[in-house]
Amino acid sequence: MNRCVKCGVHILDKTEVCPLCHCVVEDEGAEPAKEYYPDIRLKGKKIELVVRIVLFLSIVVGALSIIINVTHQNGMWWCVIVIGGLAYLQLIMLFLIENQHAGYLSKIIIGTACGIAYIVLIDYLFGFTRWSLNYAVPAALLAIDIMTVVLMVVNIRSWQSYLSLQLFMIVCSGIGILLFLAGVVTKPVMSYVVFGISCMLFLATLIIGGRRASNELKRRFHVM
Repeated sequence: MNRCVKCGVHILDKTEVCPLCHCVVEDEGAEPAKEYYPDIRLKGKKIELVVRIVLFLSIVVGALSIIINVTHQNGMWWCVIVIGGLAYLQLIMLFLIENQHAGYLSKIIIGTACGIAYIVLIDYLFGFTRWSLNYAVPAALLAIDIMTVVLMVVNIRSWQSYLSLQLFMIVCSGIGILLFLAGVVTKPVMSYVVFGISCMLFLATLIIGGRRASNELKRRFHVM
């Protein structure tokens, strides 16, 4: 009696090919073939190795930047920018790439918040001319709006899941307008543009999406 290794069925006929899956069958008396499974942990181990290498290089580069900055002091602590950039790189590696349990929304929120803080830090170290709040931060938020549209097109079957991200972008872009009213932002054109685009994107998704969009809001926020 022959047995198919793939299907596990016993075949009474003397055939060398399984009639179900067309794979080669083996004799019951013969030694069973070993089954090999891919090591699903291999990818995780490679990512962990890369993270450790990047961490080591970041520590070395950060230490060298401090030493060079202290020994060649020119009135500016530029090593803070280097260390901040390396810390942001570690955040990307550890939380945004290696961490498989965090959702995409939390990754985008934390990544955006830390990126904005890093940009403002650079502006502050160079005299705080507010170019970060006037132009850089709104441009970064606009890029996220564009990325949201791309993600909705790519994941067309679950487009409604990006409504929460759109609401988050409305809040972020609205903060820029509040900062202008408080006198912190001096040139609010980009802030108004991004806020308008974020609101239009959410409104378009809500209207075009219809019931699926309203059901998503009900499920997440218990509204409508």
